[in-house]
Amino acid sequence: TTTFCHSQLEWNSKKNKIAIPFELSNNLIIVDVKVNNVNLSMLLDTGSSMNVLFRFPEKDSIIFSDTRKVKIGKAGIGNYIEAFFSNKNKLQINEFEDHNFEVFLITDQEIQLVNKLGIPIHGIIGYSFFKEYLVEINYERHKIILHRNNKILQKRKIKKYSNESFELINEKPYLDITTSFNGQTNNIKLLFDTGLGDGLWLFEDSSIKCSGKYFEDFLGKGLSGSITGKRSRVENIILSKYNFDDALVSYPDSTSLGQLDVVEGRNGSIGGEIIKRFNWFIDYNEKQIYFKKNKFYKNEFNYNMSGIEMQHSGEEFVKKEVRSVSSTGSVIADEYVFKKYDYTYEFELKPVFEILAIRENSPAYKAGLKPRDKLVSLNGKKAHSYTIQKITNLFQSEEGKNITIEVDREGIILKFKFQLEKVL
Repeated sequence: TTTFCHSQLEWNSKKNKIAIPFELSNNLIIVDVKVNNVNLSMLLDTGSSMNVLFRFPEKDSIIFSDTRKVKIGKAGIGNYIEAFFSNKNKLQINEFEDHNFEVFLITDQEIQLVNKLGIPIHGIIGYSFFKEYLVEINYERHKIILHRNNKILQKRKIKKYSNESFELINEKPYLDITTSFNGQTNNIKLLFDTGLGDGLWLFEDSSIKCSGKYFEDFLGKGLSGSITGKRSRVENIILSKYNFDDALVSYPDSTSLGQLDVVEGRNGSIGGEIIKRFNWFIDYNEKQIYFKKNKFYKNEFNYNMSGIEMQHSGEEFVKKEVRSVSSTGSVIADEYVFKKYDYTYEFELKPVFEILAIRENSPAYKAGLKPRDKLVSLNGKKAHSYTIQKITNLFQSEEGKNITIEVDREGIILKFKFQLEKVL
């Protein structure tokens, strides 16, 4: 075991690597962790300098030490959030431990950053996870591998990887890449953000302009509220030797931009929809990334053609009937055999989904669906048989696909039909 006094990290493995499985949901990395010996699910986010907890386990309590009240937010905007800062906590992820895990605790229940994931996420792990060791992210195998040293980078297999330098500004990594849109080539600085589900966000200015073909959309949720903007396509993105044509791009509007921590010279973010197309080695100490394409590389850049932004809004018990043959056996009447059955019921906790937002003039909007409608069934299947990822896949599937959706609106069951429609 190696202990680093300054950060109190412990390596509790006899090997030089620690493998950590993760779940990929909406292009985001979710890991199982323990904070002060309580099990939590957290989002691994290179785009965050902080560790944040905004949801707490319902049947458990966590004791935090050294807490003090603070305000977090962007100066000058007025959208400060009250939080508690706590240090000297214990974080465990498999055989990796941090005994001075610093975390901001947000107790405002209105803030549910990642409801749209459909998984009960408790918070975000940022810079502190990446700062000490070489981090390998294998999107194909859904594994993160921490390397105790960077000797693996001297091995022959690394020659198959592209290599780029990045800047570490305010404990966040920034990459310089090339894009082409409106017939103009731009060199731009992007935040490398595993906590962003979209592939590319760009900030409009005198040289970066959205093309004429776009639609207004809900882009996501930040600490300070909803983020809206335009969705469009960019002609070309060049990352080292790799090219993406007609990639989706989002342009947050000026109001939403005020919520983002924008460093000088930053033009946007590169997020999960592009990052997941590669497997990575990320070295914060040397400020280097190594990457090679994987099986997701040629995936199309699809978007939600329904106009419905669905979110996870808790869980409910679903009754399941289980039939068993009665101990009295069969009853014979004339030539027919009747089996006697006993019925028992099992109750399972299943996710509840509701509409968070509807894109104006989208197929769902025209059909009459509304925010806060609770999903009952989708294309003949009960809501509880879906995950957010399955709903996302359906809404991104194919233009012209028929969608039949039943919702509960204030206790009344309503049925709607529409077809998926391609705008971009």
